[in-house]
Amino acid sequence: MKLGYRERQRRMRETDDQAWMTINALPGSMREGYFQRPRMPIEIIACPLGKEVNHGGILRIAEAFMLEKVTFSYEEDKNNDFSGHRGAIQWQPYDWDSIESAITTRSDRQKIALTLTDSAVAFNQFDYQYPLSLIVGSEAKGIPKEIVDQCDAVVAIPMFGMMGSLNVATATSIVIQHIAYQYAKAHGFKPMRPESQNLLG
Repeated sequence: MKLGYRERQRRMRETDDQAWMTINALPGSMREGYFQRPRMPIEIIACPLGKEVNHGGILRIAEAFMLEKVTFSYEEDKNNDFSGHRGAIQWQPYDWDSIESAITTRSDRQKIALTLTDSAVAFNQFDYQYPLSLIVGSEAKGIPKEIVDQCDAVVAIPMFGMMGSLNVATATSIVIQHIAYQYAKAHGFKPMRPESQNLLG
């Protein structure tokens, strides 16, 4: 059953309330020091996503890995929908820009397009340089060729089934986890939570 806009918003508020209960239960020092912590020099730049619900998913991914920033492109209908952000909207820096402007003003960083092309390299076999911007596209239209042409490299996720693409938030999470882990390992970047620190050893 397809949920209507009002029901999605109601559920979003409900899950946000649950998320804030968890956040408020954290030690005060963890919350207070959050904005003073360094962030990974990694940015997500999203083309118009088409399905606005992906805004919330991408924002939550960025916060989970303490990314520097998310830049969303304006949607054709000017709408956005941050369903599923689970409180990340309060913690993760983000802004809005056109994809053309965002891509041309990133001369100080490596620009990587996440899309399947003949020139793409498997995402886990690429030598990432920091700072970097990962450009992601919509599920329906992908990344425009003129934007891909301005990137330094193209990476993709090898898949074994019939489908040629994943949900944009799902694909972004797979690649960001790899990029962020590589950065953390090379630069000694530690998670905030002790439980996650223990996982890294």
